[in-house]
Amino acid sequence: MRLLSTPDSVAENEPTALAIVETLLAVAAYWGIAWWFDSHIHLLVSISVAPLLLLRSRESTDRGVRWLLDYWQDDTEITPKEAPLRFWGTVLASGSISATCAYALAEPFLVGEAGWPLFLHAFGLGMLCIAIAIIVAVAVAVAGAGAGAVAGAVAGAVAGAVAVVRAGAGAGAGVTMAVGALKAFGFLLFGVPFGVGTWLRSLGVRVLATLRHPVAGIEALPGNWRRILWAVDCRHAPELLPGLSAHDTNTVLSLPGFMEKMRTWDWSDRFLGIMVIPIWFLPGFLYRWSLKSTCWLYLPLIYLGNGLRRPRGAREEGELVAGLYKSRVEGLRRALAVGVAASLVVTTALNHPTLQGSIRESLGQFPLVLQSYLWVLGVLAERASGLSHLWAFDLFDLAPWQWLNLLGAMITGILFFYSDRANRIWGLARERDPEAAPEAAHVTGLLAMARLRNLCAVFYVFLAFGYGVLALEGSGSESLTGWLGFLGTLYGGYL
Repeated sequence: MRLLSTPDSVAENEPTALAIVETLLAVAAYWGIAWWFDSHIHLLVSISVAPLLLLRSRESTDRGVRWLLDYWQDDTEITPKEAPLRFWGTVLASGSISATCAYALAEPFLVGEAGWPLFLHAFGLGMLCIAIAIIVAVAVAVAGAGAGAVAGAVAGAVAGAVAVVRAGAGAGAGVTMAVGALKAFGFLLFGVPFGVGTWLRSLGVRVLATLRHPVAGIEALPGNWRRILWAVDCRHAPELLPGLSAHDTNTVLSLPGFMEKMRTWDWSDRFLGIMVIPIWFLPGFLYRWSLKSTCWLYLPLIYLGNGLRRPRGAREEGELVAGLYKSRVEGLRRALAVGVAASLVVTTALNHPTLQGSIRESLGQFPLVLQSYLWVLGVLAERASGLSHLWAFDLFDLAPWQWLNLLGAMITGILFFYSDRANRIWGLARERDPEAAPEAAHVTGLLAMARLRNLCAVFYVFLAFGYGVLALEGSGSESLTGWLGFLGTLYGGYL
């Protein structure tokens, strides 16, 4: 483990202390927001979107980067003559969406107003619709010599308008103030919509590229999950689209490249850049923290990884045995299994009527670590009692997903001893023949247990996700009737 991340450490999924601290802070922050505002919407959004965002693969990354760079560097002039379909399609899309927004907002903003309030509200609504039209136009198709040229055109248009005002009005304090206001207005009207439109385009590219490679995404999910939890920290700069820096380290679409380019810009371009930075790159930080905050539900996904396909040849069989015996990832899986077993014992004891009193009376004699753990359990029992079946066990009344969680932990324990035996026998065989492969029976047994653990993790996540959504929504068994009756049978006794 290292203190801070580097590009190489992120690529190798090497844990960092800062990334782990960020994960803990993200979970605490998201639950703190839920308790403070008495709302679970952000938690529901996070756990619902996280699986899709974790399906990024090398194939989808390469495709997404290629699509976005083609969009950014496109030099096709979108005019009625050169590209009539793209031109009129963009006009139709931006006009329709902005008109729909104007129609929807007209009644709440304009009805009942008169005089100056009506004028100001109508002016503001008009500016908003213009901004929406620009956003859609930039997101759908770039009009002109690529999106990069559009960014320069925005600054140029504003600078040109400022020059006209100066030439026509001369100098003076009033004119200077008017020029400053015109600059700010121009950048807000054109610069912000340009940034939002480009970001929406990158978001669409990311989703479509991911959906084009679903199988590769599923295979990459375990590694992506581990990378988000303990390898990626705030020192790893965000990009408009993951993988851009690998293709071009100086690209303006990554935060370091953007900051480097800004040093060569004049003040007007820098002002535009300052507005674009949070639009392009702040969502990347929030996206990471959103994924980290779902650790409380999706942590068993770290069990996934081994056994996705049968090893071919002595080398891959050896990698399977060695990986299950002493890899860093397997060590973390064992730590999780120990934590699950400890939670089973402690929470079952706390829920047992005859043991509750004696445990609380002797609390001061427990080690500090156990006292802290019991304090956390107390806070969870008070603040998140509706989700208690995710973290609290009752050995005499286990929920279906808890059985899967315990089975995954038990398989991890068995793998610890079985992989040790397989590795020792393989080591003795290599002393006689350095090219020897692990015994076929051992490979088959390890593969079967790893695959069974994978299945437990997958089904646990599906069942726990359903329980989490229903519990956060405040649903009860009485509301799960009709075609939802099977959910009432599955979850009703635990809501």
